[in-house]
Amino acid sequence: MLITASYLQWARRVEKKGIEESIVISRFENAHLSALTALAKKYNLKCDLRELETVDAYYDHAAFERGNAAARAISKHVPELVHHIYAAKEAQDKFCLSTNCVGAITYTAGQLWPYKLVTQLVEMLVSNGVNLQTETPVTKIAREGDKWRVETPRGNIVASKVVHAANGFTQYLLPSFSSIIKPSRGHMTVQIPPKSLSDPPLNRSYSFLYADGKFDYFIQQPVYDGSKLLFGGGYYDDPRPNTPNDAETTESVELYLLNQLPKLFRWEGEENPEQRMYMTWSGIMGFSEDEFPWVGPLSETLGGGEGQWICAGYTGQGSPLHLQSFT
Repeated sequence: MLITASYLQWARRVEKKGIEESIVISRFENAHLSALTALAKKYNLKCDLRELETVDAYYDHAAFERGNAAARAISKHVPELVHHIYAAKEAQDKFCLSTNCVGAITYTAGQLWPYKLVTQLVEMLVSNGVNLQTETPVTKIAREGDKWRVETPRGNIVASKVVHAANGFTQYLLPSFSSIIKPSRGHMTVQIPPKSLSDPPLNRSYSFLYADGKFDYFIQQPVYDGSKLLFGGGYYDDPRPNTPNDAETTESVELYLLNQLPKLFRWEGEENPEQRMYMTWSGIMGFSEDEFPWVGPLSETLGGGEGQWICAGYTGQGSPLHLQSFT
């Protein structure tokens, strides 16, 4: 799911960064779809990458009004970002949404299979000489002359440059980040579609926006994979969202994600509701305190030093936000 939803960040971004820098950040974000497409084409990566329309479906009137205003505001400064706004009934009919939907906003986005993308890139790197050590945690980083000693249970590595890219786990090696980048657990499910969502399958990705800033997200797998529904979110139903533990899932979130889907879509022709849940898992994200990523050299005051760098605090957004740097 490749979306940036720049319009939702616009007001807060302008408040913190000003108009000019907000324009630069928004354009940078939205350049990622074409950049990834070019990357996949250049190296012939088979990762189901495609451009499509994404739907922000609203289930709260006040949230929809704010989204509507934000979409119009950003369009004045970044006109190449085109948003289409739909009233309730039109959105329900066009996007197969339930009668609970109060409106929708659409814009260009993309979709890919991340595992396929990453594994093919890793295979290319390894075949070109990169030494990849899996299941090898770094336990300590210490100065050794003018270099850094990276300690692991399988031996040490001495390097002139070290990049901290542990995201939600950053504080393990850098305790100073314990209050700066917090680990946050997200849940994902794979569910079997009813007839109304598989005949034919949906040709868009979706985000569902509710009151108080709450949201969930959704994509549908290709037909050859059974048109399965990938539905994630339920963050606010997790009693322990700020945890580095992704070895387990939370029953309350699983139950929420199971019961929520039929409330969002036009749900017809489900044969076995009790067998809908196909798979669940959780993963750890890293949310920075100011919602901007940390990208750049890592100073001694933060636990680093000359030659140490950081790329973390993606705040659930990933690479499109990696524009901010610091010294």
